[in-house]
Amino acid sequence: MYRVLLVDDEPFAIEGLQLLIDWKKNGFEVESVCGDGEEAARLIRESKPDLVVTDIRMPIMDGLELISQMRLEGHKQTKFVVMSGYSDFEYARRALQLGVSHYLTKPIMSDEADEVLECLNKTLEEETRKQKVVRYTERCAQRRALTALLRGEELSDADQTSIKRISAEAAGWVYMRVAVDESELTSAVEEVEKLLEKGQVEGGAGGCILDQELTSFGMACILRDDSKSAMQDAAELLYKALRGSIRGSLSMVVGSLVKEPEQLGSSYRHAEEAGAYLFYDRRERPLYYDEIKEQGFGYDSHLWEAAEKIIEAVETNDEERIVERLQQIFDHFADKRTMPSLISAFSTHIMVQCSGIYKELGGDADQMLEKTGYPLVGANEHSLMKLHAFLLSFCLMCREELSLCRSRQQGGTIAKVEEYLRQHYCESVTVKEIGEIFYMNPVYLGQAFTRKYGVSIHEYIHQLRMNDAKKLLHNQDISGSALAERLGYCSYQHFLKQFEKRFGMKLAEYKKTIPHLKS
Repeated sequence: MYRVLLVDDEPFAIEGLQLLIDWKKNGFEVESVCGDGEEAARLIRESKPDLVVTDIRMPIMDGLELISQMRLEGHKQTKFVVMSGYSDFEYARRALQLGVSHYLTKPIMSDEADEVLECLNKTLEEETRKQKVVRYTERCAQRRALTALLRGEELSDADQTSIKRISAEAAGWVYMRVAVDESELTSAVEEVEKLLEKGQVEGGAGGCILDQELTSFGMACILRDDSKSAMQDAAELLYKALRGSIRGSLSMVVGSLVKEPEQLGSSYRHAEEAGAYLFYDRRERPLYYDEIKEQGFGYDSHLWEAAEKIIEAVETNDEERIVERLQQIFDHFADKRTMPSLISAFSTHIMVQCSGIYKELGGDADQMLEKTGYPLVGANEHSLMKLHAFLLSFCLMCREELSLCRSRQQGGTIAKVEEYLRQHYCESVTVKEIGEIFYMNPVYLGQAFTRKYGVSIHEYIHQLRMNDAKKLLHNQDISGSALAERLGYCSYQHFLKQFEKRFGMKLAEYKKTIPHLKS
């Protein structure tokens, strides 16, 4: 809908215009009304309506004086329709000189008004389309020129012209970078583009998005005020708008404030430096380069020794030591603020070495890595806490896979029985049935299994079931009876007895501890 201002010193005339004309049908809505030219001038300056319908004869400032004043002040986009009860040619001639193409005589006829509004609607639509094309072309030129500045490339004549045009409104420049979840990148970009294009960033004249990746994008913001408070106001406004439009994770880093566009590359580099600190400092507000420029990351030459100890614990199937040593080293990283790139190399080294051991034992290392994923892909996921959790999960899974590989390599029927149990532990199986499957005496089978694994077949099945019970309880809202049935227990009471025996508490009590364990 195009916005309309009605101007007439006769209240009944205003009321008649509102009731007589079907504004909505023609794509218009009356936004405001007033009774004299001076008040109309103030409203035009404030709200910039698309159309002003004004009487000619009014006190203080008449309609033609209003139009003349607005044109002098640069309000060239607003359309004017004049109306009067006087059919004087002099009024029409002066209106044409001021660029008024439509003239209505009182009393207003609805058919005549509809014809005028239909014509104006088409004119406004065409102008809007042309303006969009011009704005798009200008923004493409700005983006190209600013990107060249970031990269330190030589500017063409067209680029220099674009920079001069932007600089006319700029007192300061700053580069900012935003990281979000991949699924919400499009929404975030659209929200920022909308604010920057309208120049609605507080204290800013706008800006544009320059570089976009899978989970992040950068932008050059133009500030009318070269103060740090103006920069922070702009960043906070952008962050607040983004936080209101997306649900997932969000981070923003802000480079240094510079006064010349040629210095934008420096602001970009400083934003990248600040971004590295998000590895330790995930916050619900922008992170400014000024906050971290005096800080530094630590270098630890002993982390490779720690990595070898963790690899050794994985290889020797020592779960307790894996957990303990990973906790120690990541606590050390947090305390010393070790360089993130070193921690990434440390984690990658452990993964590569453990995968190599698994491959030597006949395992498919690529398949194992596909199961766990790759933690260092995606800047928004790159944090100390998430990396610790991922590496722990990988090491524990690798420990289990190495143990299975060794069991298979030892050969013999007992290793095959153990593998069978892992695949069928939720089914109702007896030692006799297993003996028949593997052509073994049930008594001998039970004794051989206990010698190899330290527990009886029945106890081993209970262990597998209880491990599965723990995972299900942590990941699903499942009732005890459903859990017992899913794990293969014929009796709910038997399941409860086995659960309490192994966890030292009743099922209901254990469920209450789950939220605490997760946190």
